[in-house]
Amino acid sequence: MSDNNHALLSFRGISKAFPGVQALNDVSFDIESGCVHAIVGENGAGKSTLLKIINGLYKADSGEVFFMGKPFRSTDPAYALRAGISMIYQELNIIPEMTVLDNMYLGREKLTKQGLVDSKAMRKEAEKYLESLGLSFNLSAKMKNLSVAEAQMLEIVKAISIDAKIILMDEPTSSLTENEVGFLFNKIKELKENGITVVYISHKMDEVFEISDYITVLRDGEHIGTQRTCDTNVADVIEMMVGRKMDEVYPERTGKIGDVIMRVEGFQRSGVYSDISFELRRGEILGISGLIGAGRTEIARSIVGLDPKDAGEIYLNDKKIDIKTVDDAISNGIVLVPEDRRRQGLNLIGSVKDNISLVALKHVYNKAVLNRKGIDELSKNMAEDLQIKAPSLNTLLEKLSGGNQQKTVLGKWLAVNPLILFLDEPTRGIDVGTKYEIYKLMREICEHGNAIVLIDSDMEELIGMSDRVLIIREGRIAGELNYEQINANAIMRLAAVGGKNEHKTA
Repeated sequence: MSDNNHALLSFRGISKAFPGVQALNDVSFDIESGCVHAIVGENGAGKSTLLKIINGLYKADSGEVFFMGKPFRSTDPAYALRAGISMIYQELNIIPEMTVLDNMYLGREKLTKQGLVDSKAMRKEAEKYLESLGLSFNLSAKMKNLSVAEAQMLEIVKAISIDAKIILMDEPTSSLTENEVGFLFNKIKELKENGITVVYISHKMDEVFEISDYITVLRDGEHIGTQRTCDTNVADVIEMMVGRKMDEVYPERTGKIGDVIMRVEGFQRSGVYSDISFELRRGEILGISGLIGAGRTEIARSIVGLDPKDAGEIYLNDKKIDIKTVDDAISNGIVLVPEDRRRQGLNLIGSVKDNISLVALKHVYNKAVLNRKGIDELSKNMAEDLQIKAPSLNTLLEKLSGGNQQKTVLGKWLAVNPLILFLDEPTRGIDVGTKYEIYKLMREICEHGNAIVLIDSDMEELIGMSDRVLIIREGRIAGELNYEQINANAIMRLAAVGGKNEHKTA
């Protein structure tokens, strides 16, 4: 039994292995009642695996979990929920074809006396709860019509609405704006005041230090240490995570910005965005900022041929090009790494090699015969460059951590050596050490004369990596900030209220 009388949850000697990977190795620590306890570590450190053992998705190979002072072994998530343990997954646990209401009550439906689903009672309760939180959702809409951020907020609301003793949150803010993160943190503080414990996994150190009372560091499946947040600092935690000192957060700008490589003129889509015109230069990282729903992703999807547009032209090296499909964009060297990797970017039942080589297959043909050696070499080099942790290149994507899945998406598109790379939330779910490797790779791409459009909700990352920032507000360009002007206040002012003369330089 736990030797900590205040512990709500205790781990003793927890180990878990998957084929070729020791995910957890003899992990032991305590989580106190009524606190926010952060668990941090690089991708593959074992954080999500540990939470999934608590809620019954995985079974530990050895060791014991104690909940409220008693041995606890969850058989499945429903069992954990009945015991008072709720979990928000890193990869959203939704059914796209079902309604918002049905997803909110999935697995805990209210029933009439006759044993039928009582939709009226569920709707009444859901509306009352959403109103109390200051949120509004169309409960009849299908989940597939919600943005990633909206779906994430709904999962958070669902978890908070359950009368839980402990809520497990795995990267809950990965798709949220600064305002939405503030909303979540206020709710977490309210939960703590009501005696509810929150276990919080995040790669964002600023969030961890703002919201947590304790920090546990895992590395390569092992418990490195647990400390009070007030007794440590970001640099020390990162060093524990990666096993080395991290002297830099963002790599130095060494390349030169050159001539205009692409011009977008007069892009418009009714009800979504209008009058979108901008230039992109060689060697430049152009940041795109704006609140969720502003139209950032929709503009990018139209440029690369994923979604239609009503009007607008694209010029590449001063030559007008016609992009109607994704293949048109790829043939012109323009690609998009999507925000939602699982639904839009990956074949989860395919291997690492299958996914990385998918778009680049035409580059590894030899006289109409597929060059399998070329595929192996391409995939191996990309996996090494991005430090994708997998037992082998033949490992299925569904077996990898969320961060390694994200790196595989990046690898798939980088494998075609694009001229212009649109990155939509590229480091979502990626650990601190690997983020720096991605940042270096972005700089290297630009140093070779290519260009990047960075769509990012992480304000610090946007500021640290962008040479120039466009702010989108309600489907229009609200302002533009050059390198010297970029700061959080200027970005948020333009995103929230716009400029005096929209579409002009701020």
